[in-house]
Amino acid sequence: MSKIAIYLVTLLLLHTLPVHANEATDYFDLGLKTTVISKKIAFFTKALDLDPKLAAAYEKRGMLYYYQRKYDKVIHDYQAYLDLAPEKAQAYRMLGLAYLKSGDYQPAIAHFTRAIELEPQHPGGYAYRAEANRLLGKDEEAIRDSTAAVELRGDTRARSDAYRTRAIIYRKNGLMDLAIADTRSAWQADPRWSYWARYWYKYASLEELRGAGLIGIIALAFVLIFGLKLKSPKKDE
Repeated sequence: MSKIAIYLVTLLLLHTLPVHANEATDYFDLGLKTTVISKKIAFFTKALDLDPKLAAAYEKRGMLYYYQRKYDKVIHDYQAYLDLAPEKAQAYRMLGLAYLKSGDYQPAIAHFTRAIELEPQHPGGYAYRAEANRLLGKDEEAIRDSTAAVELRGDTRARSDAYRTRAIIYRKNGLMDLAIADTRSAWQADPRWSYWARYWYKYASLEELRGAGLIGIIALAFVLIFGLKLKSPKKDE
């Protein structure tokens, strides 16, 4: 009788597994459809409760946690994603950004390096590794990575971040012409800038920037260099 009971329990478990998997997919789809971040996270979490191996749910939820600045949860979700799915440069960039935002620069650099190895033509890995190197005081490495990023096509926002990182280093070393040029290039590359900023960039000369006065220079440094934060990389298509 005991063998029969075990057999029946096994059949029951095998019968319920696909149901749970289907339910997990349903909750995942609900997470994709809703526009409310808290609900998206709740749906992805429910999907993972039902199917802990649903890699895509970790990836989606991790991205949402990044925008909420919950970097420890970003790290957890993207590590879980990489444990379940093939290596993906985007996941390593997100892990690197989470460590960077947490002030843990060495693992950030390691993950950006892996992203570069997987996708060497994407500017994001170089741009974000440049910023991590700058924060560690490694100016030479930061300039090298920033230069690599701005020379690549693709993510214009990452390229803009690379220009700003390099501008900060140039300014620190008294290379003001180069700093101003890179700041202006950051304006041009960054789609986040408003139309009036692009218009002013188009017509302002280097001499006009120099003659903007102390207040203008302070505002320029504060808003253009320090005011913008590193964004998350764009989702791979």
